[in-house]
Amino acid sequence: MANHIVETPGEPGGSAPRRLTQAVDDVRQIAASSSTSSEARARSVATARAAIRVFDEYNLSQLPGSVVDQAFIITTLQELAYHDIDGGAITDIAEWCMGRWLALSQNHAARVAAFRGLGQAWLARSQSLLARIHRLEGSSSSGSSGRPQSLGERFPYTSSEETRDAERATAEADARTHSPDYVEARGLLIPAVDHYTRALELAESQGSVHGDILAEAAEANMSLGNVSSSHGNDRYFHTAIRYLRRASAIPGYVLSPYLQSYLDDYGRLVD
Repeated sequence: MANHIVETPGEPGGSAPRRLTQAVDDVRQIAASSSTSSEARARSVATARAAIRVFDEYNLSQLPGSVVDQAFIITTLQELAYHDIDGGAITDIAEWCMGRWLALSQNHAARVAAFRGLGQAWLARSQSLLARIHRLEGSSSSGSSGRPQSLGERFPYTSSEETRDAERATAEADARTHSPDYVEARGLLIPAVDHYTRALELAESQGSVHGDILAEAAEANMSLGNVSSSHGNDRYFHTAIRYLRRASAIPGYVLSPYLQSYLDDYGRLVD
């Protein structure tokens, strides 16, 4: 994660409050940390909570640094909050980040970053559910793997038996979409897709669309498609393919191996 220099509010003489400066530096250290040990993670969580108390005291929205700097702070803490997919979110940090994105969305200049951050938050909240669905079903139901049910139906079948097998598999998959995990996953992924859509619409109007936001929005749509009924999920897969095509066409931008493979495999099925 790139570091952004954050200018902090001044005191007489031009110096920033020491506690605020230290809190910003602490967030930079969290972002730069590469340790995955449980001890290091616990220290980062404690540091993050202390930084949040300082940000609340001095009001993060009053930082005179750019929107990118404020988004960097919130994104870093949000990634920490959702680091452990199986263990669930660190609720207090995750909720603080959600609140800060909502506040930042009131700033017209910050709305792209804020809506993207909200999309990231909802997508991150869905990951433990998607992982559980994947484990229970024995086949992928998350945005990180799996064959789209509706797009897959477009492959030609060589016999009526194969057709019946495919229809049976689709019916079983559709039945699963009524289960509690699938319903809850959709409840998280629909706002993820909605916020990414708003972020992209605003970025489009500003001429600031970039590959990362397109790839993230594609993942959100792929995930939602995979937990939705085959009667209506095509639109999510089609949107994901369009986003991936746009991202791959940006000079210098490289999709992740998985997303590139997904585009290669299924892009030919979408006009």
